[in-house]
Amino acid sequence: MKILRPPALGASARIHVVATSGPVPRDRVEAGLARLRTLLPGTYTFAPNLWERDGFLAGDDASRLRALQDALADPSIDAILCARGGYGATRILPTLDPKRLRAAPKLLLGFSDFSAVLAWALERAGVASVHGPVVAQLATLHDDDADHLIALLRGEDPPAIAAEEGAVLRGGRVAGRLVAANLEVLRALVGTAAFPSLDGAILALEETSERPYRIDRALTQLLTSGSLRGVRGVAVGQLTACEEPADGNPDAPSAHAVFLERLGALGVPVVTGFPFGHHPQRNLALPVGALAELVADDGALYFLEPAAAARGPN
Repeated sequence: MKILRPPALGASARIHVVATSGPVPRDRVEAGLARLRTLLPGTYTFAPNLWERDGFLAGDDASRLRALQDALADPSIDAILCARGGYGATRILPTLDPKRLRAAPKLLLGFSDFSAVLAWALERAGVASVHGPVVAQLATLHDDDADHLIALLRGEDPPAIAAEEGAVLRGGRVAGRLVAANLEVLRALVGTAAFPSLDGAILALEETSERPYRIDRALTQLLTSGSLRGVRGVAVGQLTACEEPADGNPDAPSAHAVFLERLGALGVPVVTGFPFGHHPQRNLALPVGALAELVADDGALYFLEPAAAARGPN
């Protein structure tokens, strides 16, 4: 399937905010929206379930599904932004209609649990997207990361990003389509129609609040299921709050060490320490579905095409 790049956002874009997963923290989202409106002027609309609460979900499955499905099908919407992560997106993926998004391609932005929707959009609809900050993260995001995000949404050529700390496991230079996801969310998609094809891809992974043994379990499932077959390289982002607790196993390896040990079995370039993920101030946006190049010896990830296609005046 040919990958469609949605139109870039113009000066009068219609931007729609959705809640596909956990209940939305009003204070953080309103603060994020206040900043976003200054960075990205346009018309903002909101999913009807945005402030709903149903246990650990932002409304029941039917309301979250209907809100997302309607937004995907609406040709007047230019971008769909996720309010927050949490859990719940995988519950509604099986009944989403990919033909609606492919018929009216639009930019999707989010990460964490919303990375399931990005994977679905790429695999089922063949539409590129942006793995980047949710609205609740925007108020505290570093200025450089915010500027980087807006440039991607505007269709500008994104600059390379560099690993700020970490390690290189197997050097080399590899290119392929970029697929980015939260590790645990990607693991949860194994065996489903939404699991993205990784053959020939560069995979970007991040994680939060998972102990090292759980990271090992997730990576092991991806490896032993054959889901990572054909991956050309891996860029590892932030492993936020993934330390072993003080009362845990004193002999447990670090989350970082687990990634290096498990991914070594792939025999491909792996670089850790990229600044994307759950850190409240740092989360560089990534163009999912776009061609990218991982230069492991330099600890750098280059983007060979923008996330969005150029468009005329909006």
